[in-house]
Amino acid sequence: MYDFPHVAEFRDRDREQAALEEWWSQDDDHPVMVVYGRRRTGKSWLFRRFAHGKEAIILVCDRRSERAQIGKFAETLEPILKFRPALASMTDLFRVIYGLEGKRLVVIDEFPELFGPRKHPDSELMAVLEDAQGNTQVKVILCGSQIGTMKSILASRAPLHGRARPLQIHPFSFHRAKEFLAPRPALEVIERYACAGGMPRYLNLLNRPGALKPLICNLLLSPIGTLFQEPRTVLEMELADTGVYYSLLEALAKHKEMEWNDLVSESGVDSGNASKYMRVLQDLDIVERTAPAFSPRSKSRRHRYRVRDPLIRFWFHFVFPYQEAICADLSPEAHYARNVEPYLAEHVSVSFEEVCRLWVAHEFESTTDYVASWWGNALNKLRRAGTRSSEEIDIVGAHQRSATVIGEVKWRNSAMPKSVLDDLLIYKVPALQQAKIDVSGAQIVLMSKSGFTPGLEEEASATGVRLIRLEEIVQ
Repeated sequence: MYDFPHVAEFRDRDREQAALEEWWSQDDDHPVMVVYGRRRTGKSWLFRRFAHGKEAIILVCDRRSERAQIGKFAETLEPILKFRPALASMTDLFRVIYGLEGKRLVVIDEFPELFGPRKHPDSELMAVLEDAQGNTQVKVILCGSQIGTMKSILASRAPLHGRARPLQIHPFSFHRAKEFLAPRPALEVIERYACAGGMPRYLNLLNRPGALKPLICNLLLSPIGTLFQEPRTVLEMELADTGVYYSLLEALAKHKEMEWNDLVSESGVDSGNASKYMRVLQDLDIVERTAPAFSPRSKSRRHRYRVRDPLIRFWFHFVFPYQEAICADLSPEAHYARNVEPYLAEHVSVSFEEVCRLWVAHEFESTTDYVASWWGNALNKLRRAGTRSSEEIDIVGAHQRSATVIGEVKWRNSAMPKSVLDDLLIYKVPALQQAKIDVSGAQIVLMSKSGFTPGLEEEASATGVRLIRLEEIVQ
């Protein structure tokens, strides 16, 4: 029986655990589970929690030579088999695995490390599985962080296609991530989430006692800080030609989101090459391609790009451009005061908007299909007059061609004034209506870090506008 010593510390991943248990209990045509996702998402903890209490063997691959790797596997198997198996190839390993008696779980972690120019362990696994099928109760989990390689295992012409079930592990959403940051005031929860994102390890580090400033200085802005090189290390383990990726991410991190032409121009990356690199970043959950509400997301020509991962966005904005100076003589405290603190609220506001959209999606789930931002042309008469060319709305809940919710979000130290509501009703909602969206039944919501002015509260009370405070959003 495998015993996971940290089982009491494991949090959440209920849906993923349920998927694994369902796969484990079913006697179907999927004897292999392919678990993949970015590094630091907690894949290893997930499969170890799943293996807890089961007859399980966990084999971890690394960058050893093939002979050394197979020798390490034989060493791991020896105390379980009560003898050291003679392994000359991966085929020998798979024969030993599928020769085990009874119901067994075998996990091969970092499976892509076994691949090489002429090494295809998935083919060897499939060949042995074909012979063993019907005579074994062994189930195998293949786990890895190199998403391209893991997806290739599942491709239509791959040996394991149709025999392996995929399970992609994503970073935690805010709903789950906030549990790592409790108990803290709502303001601190948002600020720390906006720096850590949904990775369990980063959340634990940024939930340490003390104020946020010294944590950022010690963890991210110091040459000896735990996270000072973290994104570089993770990306270089995943990607080749990192210089192009770094140029794209550095340009994106300075903005809330960017249109394609602006991104190509600012990053200096050739447009023909940039699309290929951006698709890889999207597959890694690092970059997100967005379209305005009610636009076909796959075909919209008005799409924009943004860095989805908060820690990556923070690092490429505040750390990467200054690393040489920091390693020389720029102190973390001076760098924070001059280059981070003046722009930190703007950085946090991007994550706060996303949290607010998640809150609206949950609060209005009975009427709303999805929640997104919207941007489009200003009212025709204003465009002709040259006073306003375009409009943007932070929150739009959509059902078919109807807006169910329309709202604005402000992350400011001052209370939201009535002018925000006036601007929304006079200019933005009519522009959305001009785009042939039904706004007649939309609930207006305003969401603010610092509350609302008395004038806005009075107007909202009289018109049915919902005012949502920070504490309610976080709760």
